[in-house]
Amino acid sequence: MIRVNLLEGTAEQRVSVQKTKVAAKRGQQVFMLLSALIIATIALGIDFLWVSRAHADAKKEFEKEQEQSIQLEADNKRKEQLESELKQLEERIKLIKQLRAEQKGPVAMLSAINERMPGGLADFKLMSVSQKGSRLQIIGVSANQQVVADFARQLEFSNGLFTNVLPSIEGSEVRLEAADKKTEGEETIRLFKFTIDCDYNKPRAEGDTGDTKPAGTPAK
Repeated sequence: MIRVNLLEGTAEQRVSVQKTKVAAKRGQQVFMLLSALIIATIALGIDFLWVSRAHADAKKEFEKEQEQSIQLEADNKRKEQLESELKQLEERIKLIKQLRAEQKGPVAMLSAINERMPGGLADFKLMSVSQKGSRLQIIGVSANQQVVADFARQLEFSNGLFTNVLPSIEGSEVRLEAADKKTEGEETIRLFKFTIDCDYNKPRAEGDTGDTKPAGTPAK
């Protein structure tokens, strides 16, 4: 009769099963650890790629901003240079206008006076025209007092060219020698010597605020 030790077989099986379970558990732990490492590596890789791309974009944007800043600085310098050149040209134009106005001032003044002098056969003569600053003095003689008054009125109504017109007239008897020495007696006529004081407001160049230098201009 054969005898089988069932307890011994059962113990060996239990040990084998236990070892299998332990091995499976260790394998599962190793797998989980490897999986975690793989996931962490992938996450780190993705994060590295994202950070690298963000860094590259930020660097590119910084370089672009830097280029724009350099270009803007260059544009500002060019703008300042153009503004300086424009200002110099404006100053030169202003100076040229001022010099032309000063050069043409006396000529324009005499021309304006001449335009308002009585024409025709009027007995009228200017003796002198003098200027001190903007103040003008006109001296002359005429045989007709009304002609002098008309001349003063022409100066007064000159659209602001001559202002503060103050005429003064002094009459006197003047003796004239006879043309023929054989003629007896002397002829006398009445002449009116006049003085007209006024302000001459000459057209000025833009920005010209200087005073006119004193000057005297005799009139023929």
